[in-house]
Amino acid sequence: MSEYFVMRRANGDLFALRIDGHVRIPVWSRWEETERYKVHNPELMLFLQTRLTRSLVEKAKTGDEKIQFFLLSEDAPDAPLDKGREMTSEEIFSEVQSAAAG
Repeated sequence: MSEYFVMRRANGDLFALRIDGHVRIPVWSRWEETERYKVHNPELMLFLQTRLTRSLVEKAKTGDEKIQFFLLSEDAPDAPLDKGREMTSEEIFSEVQSAAAG
């Protein structure tokens, strides 16, 4: 089954970045990649990896601002936090559902 992971503090806050004026939540497609990114980005050491779920997305919403996700690159050797592609929550959860059905 396809899963996506995000970084979350003990208090429940998700790690987010401001990229091109938009707040985006970095997403990883593999647990192992979150570990590699932590090595290259010490600010992530305060966060725990957690599986992205619909309920987590609902809890993360604040006001009317749309949550944007940013799928980080699996093949970037230096693990930059601003290299990847935008993903919508609909895209993330439709891929998870497709993998579960297949």
